[in-house]
Amino acid sequence: MTKYRIEERLAAVQAVEAGESIASVSRRYKMSWQVISQSLRQYQEHGKEGLTSHAYNWTVEQKYKVLEYMHENDLSCGEAGMQFGISGSSTVWQWEQRYLKYGIEGLESKKKGRKPKAPKPKLPKNREEELLEENLYLRAENEYLKKLNALVAEREKRERGNG
Repeated sequence: MTKYRIEERLAAVQAVEAGESIASVSRRYKMSWQVISQSLRQYQEHGKEGLTSHAYNWTVEQKYKVLEYMHENDLSCGEAGMQFGISGSSTVWQWEQRYLKYGIEGLESKKKGRKPKAPKPKLPKNREEELLEENLYLRAENEYLKKLNALVAEREKRERGNG
């Protein structure tokens, strides 16, 4: 779904309230009639705040209260979302489906993304292992310095030969 700036949605809502049809406003602002219709309902229900405020990070208790209110008042998911200022048309529906399938645990927030990779614990080394590791490091350093000296000597030899 395309995201529209608040100014665009507000202008479209005001045009509809001024008497234009949703279809003509939809064509002029290049928005779907569903977006305009939903924005209009949000604006009528909550004013300009209905277009600007987004409620994220709902707690399990808050989600449950929304579902409870929806069922007690015989509301659709869209109507309940509108009542509580939830802009996503399918958000309440998803909450309900997860609640029906998993119970109250289904309303807990799901962490997105990859789980962090736990670093492998380093075992304490004994003195012999430390010395072997240091020995390997020093051998590698020695080999590196020998190659570096050979390259420097080769360059000096070339420069003497050309100069």
